[in-house]
Amino acid sequence: MTTSRPTALVTGGSRGIGAATSRELAARGYRVAVNYFSDRQSAEQVVKAIQADGGEAFALQADVHDPDQAAELLQRSAADGRLDVLVCNAGARFTPTPVQNLAWEDFRAKVTDELASAYTLTQRALTLMAARGQGRIVYVSSAVADGPPAPGMAAHGTAKAALNAFARFVAYEAGPLGINVNVVAPGFVRTEASAHMPQEFQQRLAERTPLRRVAEPEDVARVIAMLAGEETGFLTGEVLTVDGGHGVVRG
Repeated sequence: MTTSRPTALVTGGSRGIGAATSRELAARGYRVAVNYFSDRQSAEQVVKAIQADGGEAFALQADVHDPDQAAELLQRSAADGRLDVLVCNAGARFTPTPVQNLAWEDFRAKVTDELASAYTLTQRALTLMAARGQGRIVYVSSAVADGPPAPGMAAHGTAKAALNAFARFVAYEAGPLGINVNVVAPGFVRTEASAHMPQEFQQRLAERTPLRRVAEPEDVARVIAMLAGEETGFLTGEVLTVDGGHGVVRG
């Protein structure tokens, strides 16, 4: 497929931060591949919303944890072999569990799947981007990777910390190829996945945050889009925490 627009692939792009990022990148002129695993309806709704606003987008189903599917997804996303932005937003699901009750297999699966969701896509994207001498990769991590520790979050925090470390190594190797690699680490974000959290908890969190509210998906999406833009052309290997300043006062 031929297009005059730069191309972006957003994994887990059908809901929450991924959906907001897909819309934000499309609004900035990108042709967006909206990846989803099982929620086809939500992905198609994101695409329709983008198209209604004059943007260009299409939905692609793939399990990014599977190397073969991830490789095919990247190939189908890249118009004429061109990929300008890769946003690795799809992570591995988990159930908060204290370490003493957490089975090794569940811990290992969380950490392995978190990296698997980004690894093959990163390898293939580096090849495509290096051929053009430019590109942007953004990983979506979590502020919990740097603590303070929270009950039941050992697997999630360890997995995201591993993703952060991986991103720094990729940034080091990708820099000479003209590719910028960064991480966005949100704190609590009001999404479908966090809808079960009591309003009292969200209110207390907002009160302990300097900006006096919790994040919306659009808050994170705008930072991701910024990292995809030219204004951050000399920024790479960084982890940007998006938590409204909550990390300033916690401890």
